[in-house]
Amino acid sequence: MSGPGAAPAGHGAATTLVASALLAATTVASAWCAFQSSVWHGVERGNLAVWSAAQFTASRRVTALNRDVAVDVGTFTSYVAADLRGDRKVALFLRAHARHELRPALEGWIRDLETTGVAEPLPFGRPEYRPAAEVEVEELDASVLSNLKLANQANHTAELFVLHTVLFALALFFLGSMGQANRTGVRNVMFACGTIILAVTTVSMFRLPRGTSRMRDAAHAAAARLQAGDVSRPR
Repeated sequence: MSGPGAAPAGHGAATTLVASALLAATTVASAWCAFQSSVWHGVERGNLAVWSAAQFTASRRVTALNRDVAVDVGTFTSYVAADLRGDRKVALFLRAHARHELRPALEGWIRDLETTGVAEPLPFGRPEYRPAAEVEVEELDASVLSNLKLANQANHTAELFVLHTVLFALALFFLGSMGQANRTGVRNVMFACGTIILAVTTVSMFRLPRGTSRMRDAAHAAAARLQAGDVSRPR
């Protein structure tokens, strides 16, 4: 004979069957979130590798840029000194052997000086003077900022999947503990809590971006290409 807190046997069996199905779905969803968290952490590491390689390469390019600018400044000051001394042979030699990135700006500066008598701006302030290393450093700086932003976004997404894994574990606790409850009311409350947590977490999970191993591999490959290009480039 049933007690006052008991439920019909058919109702209890149906609830147990539904709870078992929900437990299976929750287990799969929890494993999926753990996998996605791992993938997004891999994407984060890949973008951080690109960020590190770009930052290192940019520092090497800055060193090369400073060296080239120092050579250009030395060439220009030597030309001015030779021109002021009236040493035309040395001046012509310096003009002919100036670095290819300095020569257009230097020739433009000399042309303006000869035609207008105005010596401003100096060759280094003219639009013709644009060292290739400077352009590359700017591109690398942009890559550093971009990949750091992508790494932070990937880390945030991975943390969200970890949070969803915890919520699914909470749903598992409620649904799995139903059989330990003696009273029907307690079992119903646990079933309701587990179902609500599962439903809300599942809807939220489907709104998160999906990560793939291809995304992770692409980030690592980009870092490898950047490092390989820096090693193979002559100093």
